[in-house]
Amino acid sequence: MPQKILRGCLFVALLCLAQGLAARESPDQLPMYGGLDRAADPHLRKVDEDFIARVSKEFGSREKASESWVDEGIRFYLDDNYKKAMQRFNQAWLLNPSNSGAFWGFAMVYHDKGQPCEALTMIERAETLGLSKPIALADAGRITTLCGAKDTSMSQEAREELNARSEALYQRADQAAPNNDYILSSWATAYYWRGDYAAAWTKVSEARAAGGTLPGPFINMLREKMPEPKE
Repeated sequence: MPQKILRGCLFVALLCLAQGLAARESPDQLPMYGGLDRAADPHLRKVDEDFIARVSKEFGSREKASESWVDEGIRFYLDDNYKKAMQRFNQAWLLNPSNSGAFWGFAMVYHDKGQPCEALTMIERAETLGLSKPIALADAGRITTLCGAKDTSMSQEAREELNARSEALYQRADQAAPNNDYILSSWATAYYWRGDYAAAWTKVSEARAAGGTLPGPFINMLREKMPEPKE
């Protein structure tokens, strides 16, 4: 995890990223509404106040409502409805800016849009807020590896540092939920992107033993790099 001293700098970078994208996308499609001061607009302020009051009463607190909105965002995300997912994750953040799940959601939308380094900025923020769900930790591990693999301007030393962080995240996920096919499958893809094809095949085997089935296209990609070991 990032050291405590880096948290403030990370948050500033997060806001800069959102603001830089704001000119191209609607605020509700950007993390934290693109840094927009919604309280400065009387209409938006009223909309937000009414929303917060209504759902807080319904769920018993802002924090509980925020968790529910993250869950709904995940459902939209799994249906590939990224627009609705981002709206829900933003509402979850509005309800509770300290909800790590909202930033996990932001990260996964960016991941699926092919923006792993933007996703990494979000998942690092989630980590500082206590990200702990095993599946989320595995997602964090994959995102961390992918950013290093995709950013061709990155030094080898920086890439190796990201890979080490990714490995630690996967180990935490595996310790919290041993023999989880999702975690093992994700771990296999991370090894592929690091170029460690033997380790990738090992995780494929472990994922299969845990009841998982990896996508055919990924298996074919891995076979092109290294023949599947005979058991």
